[in-house]
Amino acid sequence: MNVYQIFQIIQGFLVNQWGIFVFLLGLFIGFIIYRIKAKFVFKAYSSIVEKTKIQDRENKELLVKLKELGNSLNKSELEEKLWHQEETEFIFKLQENISLEFDRKIVSRYIVDGVGKFFNAKKVALLLADNSDELRIEQTSGFDSEKVRELVLKKGESISGFVLARKEPIKVDDLKSEPYLLKKNKESYFTNEFISVPILSRHRVLGVINICGRNIDKTFSKKDVALASSVGRVCGIAFEGIFLYDRLEDSYLKMITALAQALDARDSYTKRHSENVTRYSSAIAKEMKLSLHQQEVLVRAALLHDLGKIGISDAVLLKPGKLTAEEFAQIKEHPLKGYEIVQSLSFLKESANLILHHHERFDGKGYPQGIKGIEIELGARILAVADSFDAMTTDRPYRPAMSVDQAVSELIKSKANQLDPEIVDCFIKVLKNNPAIV
Repeated sequence: MNVYQIFQIIQGFLVNQWGIFVFLLGLFIGFIIYRIKAKFVFKAYSSIVEKTKIQDRENKELLVKLKELGNSLNKSELEEKLWHQEETEFIFKLQENISLEFDRKIVSRYIVDGVGKFFNAKKVALLLADNSDELRIEQTSGFDSEKVRELVLKKGESISGFVLARKEPIKVDDLKSEPYLLKKNKESYFTNEFISVPILSRHRVLGVINICGRNIDKTFSKKDVALASSVGRVCGIAFEGIFLYDRLEDSYLKMITALAQALDARDSYTKRHSENVTRYSSAIAKEMKLSLHQQEVLVRAALLHDLGKIGISDAVLLKPGKLTAEEFAQIKEHPLKGYEIVQSLSFLKESANLILHHHERFDGKGYPQGIKGIEIELGARILAVADSFDAMTTDRPYRPAMSVDQAVSELIKSKANQLDPEIVDCFIKVLKNNPAIV
C-alpha cells in the first residue's frame, strides 16, 4: 500500500464525524498497544541478553573447573554441577520463549510441554485464575484436557485452590498418605506424587502449575520444587503482560462494538441488527461444532460486520427509496472499509477477513472481490446466511418484514447461488430446534 492509497483511506474515513472518531480512536489504542508491547519486549530482550552473558560466563567457568579438577570430582559433585547448568538453561529457554509472546494459548502450550519434558512428568496441568479467583484449566500435557475442561475451583478448594490460597508450593510423595489433601482433592490427575506451585506476579497469584508423577524411577526432590517455583515466577511475569494486553484488547473491542451498535441505531429499521446477526451466527457455529477459537473469531466479526458503513452518509444509508447505481456503489464499499478499520489490530485480524467477505456470494457474483464457494472463509459464509435472514425478517422502508417461514423459503431458493447450501440447512435446523432464537 503506497502513501496515496493510505491518504485515500484516511480521506474516506473523514467523510463524517464517525469516521473521525474511529480513526483517532484507532490511532490512540494502536499507540497504547504498541507502547505496551514495546515495553515488555524491551524488558524481556534486555533480560535475555543479560542472562545469555551470565550463562555463557558460567558455562566457561564450569568447563575450566571440570578440566582442573578432573577425576578429583566425585560423582555427586559432578551431577550437582550438571544439574545446575541444565536448570539454568531450562529457565533461560523458557523465559526466552514466553516473554516475547502475547497469545496465552501459545504460552500455556509451551509451558506445559517444556515442564513435562524437563521434569519427565507423566501429567502437567496449568490452571489460571480469573478476577474472582476461580481456577480453570488452561492447558494440559499427558492427558485430555477436555475431560476436565468444565472443572472450576474456588480459592481454597481442592489441591490447586489450596495452593492458590497459600501462595506457596507443596510437594507430595504419596497422596494416599496425606489424608487432608486426599479428602480435599477434586482433580482426577492427582494420583500419587506431585508438585503444585503458584504462578506468582507482583500483585497476586495468577494460577497454579501441577506436575504429576514421573516417567523415571526417581521421586521429586527439594531441588525440583525450587526449580518449579522459579518456573511459576517466570510464568507469572509472562501472564501479567498477557492479561494486561487482553484487557486492553477487550476495552477496545467494547468501544468499537458500542460504535457498531450506535451505527445500527442511526436507522430505526436496522436497530439491533448486529446483535441479531451475532446471535444467529453463534448458533450456526455451535451447531456445526466449530472450535472455540473459530466461534470467538466469528462473534467478533458478526458484531462489527457493518462497521464500514460509518463512511457512508445518512442520505444514502437511510434513503427510503431505491438507490441509484452510484449510491449502491457506495454501499458496496462498506465491507472493505470495515476491513481497513480493524485489520491492523492483531486480535481482529482473522475477524477482518470475515468482515471483508460477508457479502461475497457462493456463485462468485458478490462483492468486493467476487470470490466463490470455499474460497470464501467458512465464517464469512455463516455471516452471509445470518445477515440475509435478519435483513428479511426486519421491517424496511420499502417493504414489511417477512415471516420466518417466508424467510426460510427465500434461504432455500438462495442455496448454491447466493448462499452455502450446507450452512442454510444447518441454520434451518437451528430454527426448528430453537424457534425462540428469532
